[in-house]
Amino acid sequence: MRIAKPLQLWWWLVLRELLVELRVRRAWAAMLVLGLVLVLLVEMQLDLPAAQKQRVVSILLWLDVFFAGILALDRSFTSECEEGCWRALLLYPVAPTIVFSAKVAVMVLALSLLECALLPALAVFSNMPLLERPLSVALLAALANVGFASIAVVAGAVSASLPHKGSLLALLILPLTAPVLLGASEATRLLMLGEWNNIGWRWLQFLAAIAVLFTTLGTLVFAFVVEE
Repeated sequence: MRIAKPLQLWWWLVLRELLVELRVRRAWAAMLVLGLVLVLLVEMQLDLPAAQKQRVVSILLWLDVFFAGILALDRSFTSECEEGCWRALLLYPVAPTIVFSAKVAVMVLALSLLECALLPALAVFSNMPLLERPLSVALLAALANVGFASIAVVAGAVSASLPHKGSLLALLILPLTAPVLLGASEATRLLMLGEWNNIGWRWLQFLAAIAVLFTTLGTLVFAFVVEE
């Protein structure tokens, strides 16, 4: 039997994840609801001067995205483990690196869709200029999403078979993704201040380096994680 090419296998895995989510709606809907609720709750209680509010909003935006992403990842891995899909997937004649890259791609897509809803909502409720540079925001979000998703997928695989996986997943992800959170929030703050100069581009370069590093490490580590 002819083995499919790696790209075909990758696309099949991505399509599988999307079809399951479309039919079951096990993670993305909860992620979106949590993200919007956190935005509303924060903005109802946030009454600060403009300079302080810009810093707080930039941090809260990415904390909101990351916590909602953790919820989606936790529900996805939990469902796969309970239904036996995760173990069956690892038995397929597919390299672990392909499984890893497919899950990262789906996670990046989920975070991107979440941000498409959260950014306009936060811009309206906080009255902050979050969308004045849409291309810069899109590039910033893409780099942050890749860095976060690479670590999150590995952490999700580690905690998938452990008890209390939800709290453990957050404890694993948040310290590791602190550089992503720092870079994304600082770049967002500079965008809102209208000071997108060399410092802003350096933060983007920092996020790009983190994304490459985390993706490379995730690819190398994932194979050992799933063999345990």
